[in-house]
Amino acid sequence: MGRNVLVVSTVENAEDELRAELGAGVDRVKVVVPAVRQGVLDWLANDERAFAHAREEAGRTADALPGETVGAAPGEADVDLAIRDALATFPADEIVVAIRDEGSAGLIERGATASVTREVDGVPVHRLVVSR
Repeated sequence: MGRNVLVVSTVENAEDELRAELGAGVDRVKVVVPAVRQGVLDWLANDERAFAHAREEAGRTADALPGETVGAAPGEADVDLAIRDALATFPADEIVVAIRDEGSAGLIERGATASVTREVDGVPVHRLVVSR
């Protein structure tokens, strides 16, 4: 039986790492890219460029992953909130969160991923740390 996987990625061009992490047996996938790739002042102003970039990255990532894509969209900068928003419309069996290592992540990204837990609403969360 296949899986429904929610992929949340703050890492650009992480398709290879995500495919390896997901493996086989993925039926449906939903991709959310939190808008964390922005400066503090842009974040405070709700930067539309960051959301447009996140939208493009979500689509590119979804196209490269196995399974049927049921959604690809930008998400809130707070990764925990982005996950909860996605779970409201997608019955995930598991969640894969791709993040950059702490030394490579910017201030907004580090803050946005700090609250990610091992489980959200009973759905297991797998953290994939990508070095870039």
